[in-house]
Amino acid sequence: GRGACRALRRTLLVCSLATCVSPLAPDAARAGEWPSLFRDVVVADSPLGVRIVSVEPGSQAARADLRPDDLLVRIQDQDIPTIDAFAAVSQALKGRAAEATVLVFRHGMPRELRLHLYSYPLLETWEVTFIPDGDVRFADPAVGMEYWRRLSRGFEEASKPAEALDAALNGLHQVPDDAALALKAATLSADVGRGRLAQDDLAGGLAALRQAILLMQHLFDTPLTEADLQVIKRQLEDTLTALRAVAAASRPI
Repeated sequence: GRGACRALRRTLLVCSLATCVSPLAPDAARAGEWPSLFRDVVVADSPLGVRIVSVEPGSQAARADLRPDDLLVRIQDQDIPTIDAFAAVSQALKGRAAEATVLVFRHGMPRELRLHLYSYPLLETWEVTFIPDGDVRFADPAVGMEYWRRLSRGFEEASKPAEALDAALNGLHQVPDDAALALKAATLSADVGRGRLAQDDLAGGLAALRQAILLMQHLFDTPLTEADLQVIKRQLEDTLTALRAVAAASRPI
């Protein structure tokens, strides 16, 4: 009922305050798999800098508003006078940076753009920063979601919660408004977070728990069944217990 929802929201607030950290950093363990920030972008030399020839519609660069005929003159703090400089900087960033600021000139006017690898659907729907697998693509998002859902279930049955979470978030990237999959991702993220805390990985544990809490907070904007509320209740109780244990262990003797 409403009373239970209010109680769960209060618990969510306590958990979110307890895990109040900077925005989630991408999983460093997957860094080598990250695509280039300039994937699906074609460039050419020009007298004034590097000209953007084409940007694949729907790509990360297109979503960041990089456009054909933009003159790219800087990436982060590196000037880009030639296509060779562009290739060197973009290669240096690949697998090491999940985002970068670029300076372009458009119709003679400077514009600063932020390119990143994060899933726009997850950012816009759930405020979660997650880098999806860019090598597996689907023409039909529903087919993609089912592929990742099955993969997540398989990893979960094999007792691999981190891999199951990664697959669930890839599925949610395909169909971001699937509340059932979002609840599964929240549950897995909470499991991963508590597991990392138990292994003394405080930063990784808090980041995963914060991700779980973000998902749960937004789930309250969707229709929830009594069974869904019970799942969230158990996860929040277990999370509070884990956070209290960490706080107790960190107190000076």
